[in-house]
Amino acid sequence: MRTIAVSNYKGGVGKTTTAVNLATIYAKRGLRTLLIDLDPQASATDYFGLYDKAVQEHRSAVELLYANAAVEDIAFETGTEGLSVVPSTIELVDQNELLLREQRLRFALDDCTGLYDICILDCSPTMKRLAFSAYLAAAGDGMVVVPVKLDSTVMRGTALTVNAIESIADALRVPTPKWRILRTCVPGLMTNAEATGAEVLDSYFPDNQFETLIHASSKVCEGSWQWQPVATFKPDSRPAKDYERLAEEVLHG
Repeated sequence: MRTIAVSNYKGGVGKTTTAVNLATIYAKRGLRTLLIDLDPQASATDYFGLYDKAVQEHRSAVELLYANAAVEDIAFETGTEGLSVVPSTIELVDQNELLLREQRLRFALDDCTGLYDICILDCSPTMKRLAFSAYLAAAGDGMVVVPVKLDSTVMRGTALTVNAIESIADALRVPTPKWRILRTCVPGLMTNAEATGAEVLDSYFPDNQFETLIHASSKVCEGSWQWQPVATFKPDSRPAKDYERLAEEVLHG
């Protein structure tokens, strides 16, 4: 099973949108796909209408990370064939992170590796052990996708995220996960500010960017209001096709 973490410490960059669309696309291609929501905001969980069930049945990332629950015991099937989700709840933010073993997520995924072909991790936009756990799970043949919006904060979360990926791997003596920057919300005609953001990325990270760009579109927002990934809501739209191309790059990256 290949593990792909989607992470940036800057919010509002399309992190959950990217995670949900990738998971949906892979499932529709026939891959047994697992999506784990590691964000207490639980936006990825809401896409599949699982929040209330997760709370009522005590089946969430909290049980996975802090109660040693097995993935297969807490994952929910979804309306998309081949796609299972381990949801998140707000309770995740109240957990004592000092009790979280960094390798717990990696070991849990190792235990269910025969059940899935690919795992997508939607990370919290904070520098906590939740994110570090995801980076360790993606070490080896996995990858960290770092969505970036081309605005004046382009380097704020990006540099922190990249440094954290490399530092945690070095500290725990595991291979540094591959990481690639994904430009999101890219307009058809860039302003001077966005062009400057692109130049900054090219200057600092010339060899660690996806060729695929995710273009801005109202269809992404329209789909989110109905809790549908754009790959399902408007599969012929430009961003849906962008995510299809990204899915190919991630698989072969």
